[in-house]
Amino acid sequence: MGRFIVATDTGGTFVDAVLWDEIGSPHIGKAPSTPSNPPEGILNAIEAAASLAGLDLAEVLGGAVMLNNGTTVTTNAMIERKGGCTGLLTTAGFEDTLAIARVLGRTIGLDESQLYDYRHADPPAPIVPVERVRGVIERIDARGDVIVPLQESSVEEALSELINAGIEVLAICFLWSFRNPDHERRAAEIARMLYPDLFVVTSNELVPIIREYERANTTVINAYLGPVFERYAKGIRQHLRSAGFGQEPLIMQSVGGLAPAHEIERTPITTLFSGPVGGVIASQKLGAVIGEANLITTDMGGTSFDVGLILNGSPLTVPKTVIERQMVAIPTVEIVTVGAGGGSAVWLNEIGNLNVGPQSMGSQPGPVCYQRGGATPTVTDADVILGYIDSDYFLGGNMSISREMALEAMETQIAKPLGISVIQAAAGVYEIVNARMADLIRRATVQRGHDPREFAMVAFGGCGPTHCTAYGPDIGVRKVIVPAEATVFSAAGIGQSEFRHSLVHSFPQELRSSDGTVRLAFLAELNQVLYEMVSRSSALIMEDGGNPAEAEIVVSADLRYRNQIHELTIPLPEKLPLDPQDLSRLVASFEEQYDFRYGSGASSPNSRIEWISLRVDSTAPTPMLVTTKRKDPSSQELETAFLGKKLIYRMVTRRLEPTPVYQAELLQPGHVIEGPALIVSYGMTIPLHDGQSLMVDEYGQFIITFSSLITGEESRLNEFTAL
Repeated sequence: MGRFIVATDTGGTFVDAVLWDEIGSPHIGKAPSTPSNPPEGILNAIEAAASLAGLDLAEVLGGAVMLNNGTTVTTNAMIERKGGCTGLLTTAGFEDTLAIARVLGRTIGLDESQLYDYRHADPPAPIVPVERVRGVIERIDARGDVIVPLQESSVEEALSELINAGIEVLAICFLWSFRNPDHERRAAEIARMLYPDLFVVTSNELVPIIREYERANTTVINAYLGPVFERYAKGIRQHLRSAGFGQEPLIMQSVGGLAPAHEIERTPITTLFSGPVGGVIASQKLGAVIGEANLITTDMGGTSFDVGLILNGSPLTVPKTVIERQMVAIPTVEIVTVGAGGGSAVWLNEIGNLNVGPQSMGSQPGPVCYQRGGATPTVTDADVILGYIDSDYFLGGNMSISREMALEAMETQIAKPLGISVIQAAAGVYEIVNARMADLIRRATVQRGHDPREFAMVAFGGCGPTHCTAYGPDIGVRKVIVPAEATVFSAAGIGQSEFRHSLVHSFPQELRSSDGTVRLAFLAELNQVLYEMVSRSSALIMEDGGNPAEAEIVVSADLRYRNQIHELTIPLPEKLPLDPQDLSRLVASFEEQYDFRYGSGASSPNSRIEWISLRVDSTAPTPMLVTTKRKDPSSQELETAFLGKKLIYRMVTRRLEPTPVYQAELLQPGHVIEGPALIVSYGMTIPLHDGQSLMVDEYGQFIITFSSLITGEESRLNEFTAL
């Protein structure tokens, strides 16, 4: 029996699976998502991959050394507001912290076009309504000194009221608990003693940071998601155990690393962007192999389109993020998203304009062409009509789709009301969704000072390769890379990830005085906190099953000029303890990064600088990391991959024309295909338009260039430069 690594990614439409055998060869599989019973879809996808490898499910799971999973279960719970009934204990007098939201609530999560729209005038409802918030008598000051002792009777009374209100989980966040956690810890002890089945989360354990709103909101969201993830993890364990896998599954975190499911049960909030992050990690590793340090990652699945950036070989990360207009103070790989997937609905608004998304038909009922009860046309239906998805080769021919049903739905609901042909309607859908995705990429690059012409783009997901040859040239990237495993690329990244943990701790002290003096009074305290954080990080790696001696530990600090709103995260020296010279160099590094971020000369040598938080990020290899397998050159002719000609929509002539079709699995390193053409494989298609060229590199990746045509974005950038 072989030794296998299995990775799965549960999306809104499909579950993707990648199975690596003993020699590192990947085998991929897909199965429709089963939202009512997630483990069923996961096992179906693994079974599909096993079947293509000539194995059965029991054989794979019995011989698996590791099974990794990316999940959307917590994301969906936030979107649908289906978490556990949560109560909050806070310091008396601060019961309205979540409702006030530090005045961020009215604008957080909105783009500029929504700021002045009356439909968005009200802040989002807090995760815990005020009727399930109780203030308890206690007070600790900013130095950590006890001003008012914790009145335990007020804790017991508040708990009794919340239990009677029906709560199943409890969050505890006192005002200055990150300076002195004793009161929070004692309140948690009382809650667990009186109500042993209650899931309790304290802010000092989860996010011991300054700013009570962000800390409280993050704590209540973690509690809110606890029952959802616990049920998910329990279901996966039971199903996997019944199928022959007896180990603990590893779960992908938003920060880009793995942790055991039982550990994630304490911090489910760390999985809010679990699935999409896998594709960014896979892109990072692919870039390291092929020598591309700057990448735009684009993941188009059935429900959404996700964009990430890799700069100088590292994914962009942020210390805080927003989901459903809720602030979350948990580090995550930065991903921006728009509702533009293959399942995005196509519809006409009240004045008859054509719209695409953001609502999605998902996997149930799915696009009309899936023949599963879907009645509303989608982007996938448009792709099928245009010939960009080959109905004869969908999922390698293992899933039947109907072009005729897609044609009928698009014609009756879109084309006839608009007075155009069904081909024109489908082409309009294709152009609209591509324009939306190109705009999102510009928001992630041009609007942040990055020139897309300096990047290569990685396109993956079930629909990414189908659309990248349209949105890629529009934004002007140098080239587009479609990985060989593009259709399950996020799962591939999840399978190649390391163990990872990110710890944060507030340290509200002054680093530099107004006279330019670096403050050393807190150096001993600083080193003690960092030592404890590094030790805790190493203990977590060991708990995961990793080797702390092999771990890479990065220490950094959040710094800002005194009283500014935002801070910068600056790396600290690798060696500990820090000495006075290290702090002087830290000040210089902060001012250098400040000038880089806000413009030359923006830093102020006479302004005070203050510490905000300390961060420790640790990564350690999993027991059996998968590496990219190099493909050997072949002397096979291109004709061996030729499948014939089919009618494909050409953007130049705006009609269906006979176009060469090639099977991706039969293409070899060195093969070059000139557009127009269609490349089909299990789970993905690549339409090459006029003036585009595809080359298979030595690693089996598909490299697409647009050398013969000037792109729309290049034209706009050149016009701007000329001005």
